[in-house]
Amino acid sequence: MRFIIAVLTLFALHTHANAEQLLQSQQSWDGGAFAYPQGTPEISSYKLKLATGATTPEHCHPVPTMGYVLSGRLRVETANNDKTHFEAGQSVVEVMRTPHVGTAVEGPVEIVVFYAGDTNTPHTLLATDDLYARYCQSNGSTQ
Repeated sequence: MRFIIAVLTLFALHTHANAEQLLQSQQSWDGGAFAYPQGTPEISSYKLKLATGATTPEHCHPVPTMGYVLSGRLRVETANNDKTHFEAGQSVVEVMRTPHVGTAVEGPVEIVVFYAGDTNTPHTLLATDDLYARYCQSNGSTQ
């Protein structure tokens, strides 16, 4: 019942507010597929900050992940050597189960990230985590 109320509320807001769609996609930025976990649904959101020149540890996302760049410019590189840049105001569907790193270029970066997972699946795994090999494709290294 709560879901139906939430959907109706969002519909009402969309039809009576100035709504700007930021993203709609059936694939990640590199053309990869994504799939939702089967457990109890859970949505999480975080604001991430990277200092100029800082690089994230190698990691992957076992659940669908969407980001919105609030400020700065971010370079993302996968273990498969796919590379791209995202800038302030851009939305992105992150690669799923693919090892990657992000680097703040030309200044600091702030990103809001949304994870559509479940209560039993981690939304982000570092290369040093025990479950990394289970959830993340390993076709090389980004380091």
